[in-house]
Amino acid sequence: MRARLLPAVLLLAAALLRAPAQTPTASPNVRTGTLAAIDKEAATLTVKTRTGAETPYRITEKTRILREKKTAALDAFKPGDAVVVRFRKSSVGPPTLYDLADKQSWEWLSRIRRETTQVAIREITEDYLQAAEGTDQAAIEYRITGKTAWSREGRPASPGDFKAGERVHVVPRLLPGGGLMAVAVSDTPDSAAKLKERSKAYVSGSVKAISVERRELSLHTLAGDSRDLPIASDCVVRRDSRDVPLSAVKPGQSVTVRLARNEEGEQSATRITIKTRRESRRRSPAPAKPAPVPKKPQAVR
Repeated sequence: MRARLLPAVLLLAAALLRAPAQTPTASPNVRTGTLAAIDKEAATLTVKTRTGAETPYRITEKTRILREKKTAALDAFKPGDAVVVRFRKSSVGPPTLYDLADKQSWEWLSRIRRETTQVAIREITEDYLQAAEGTDQAAIEYRITGKTAWSREGRPASPGDFKAGERVHVVPRLLPGGGLMAVAVSDTPDSAAKLKERSKAYVSGSVKAISVERRELSLHTLAGDSRDLPIASDCVVRRDSRDVPLSAVKPGQSVTVRLARNEEGEQSATRITIKTRRESRRRSPAPAKPAPVPKKPQAVR
């Protein structure tokens, strides 16, 4: 019996040893390796991975090249350099190269693309927020539009309320071409978190009050915001995977609300999911039973 179990145990142990090296959240279109060759005439470069496989990538005018967190020319990299590439697979020819960077630049770029970042304003134009980040004053350019939300001292603001040299917190959104859009800009991280939450189609929190007659929901959100939301006429209320009436929503309950905008841009609740204790409770493994205490042998008289 033990001989049969041994191979399974060895396979399980090997899987556990490999687990820390896996990165489930990493994009399949991002690869690390060593720069093997650059062909300027063909506008391609080749990257060799740890397995020894070599893959060519097509360079375009939109390829973003970073070296030491600064925009650089292709000549900044030489064969043998460790690189990170982000690409798009193509049915015809080599994959298209979106980003080429050294490891330090890629880690920085990945962070500012997904996390709210404190930056110092350099300039605000009609279309862009130019900023500097960190002790090395790395340059960041954010696209700003009419959809960018601005906040100062907890109140709605506009780009004109901010000046060069001021520090702000920017909520980013990655654009298809690799650039960044500013979803929200605020002078405090708390306000930035609230603006980020308001940009989402879902919001979670606890019910402060609800009026079934007026179809209004008052919510204290996870970001600490207070929101009064109109309830759509066709709003669906769910609890324990079943439809329930709107009257089932009570103050103090934890809920997740799906929001939709009308033609005027106003948000309303179209779906309310009531969280129950059973849903929020996480299963934990049963405590191990203590080993039985061996009985002491009685002395023979």
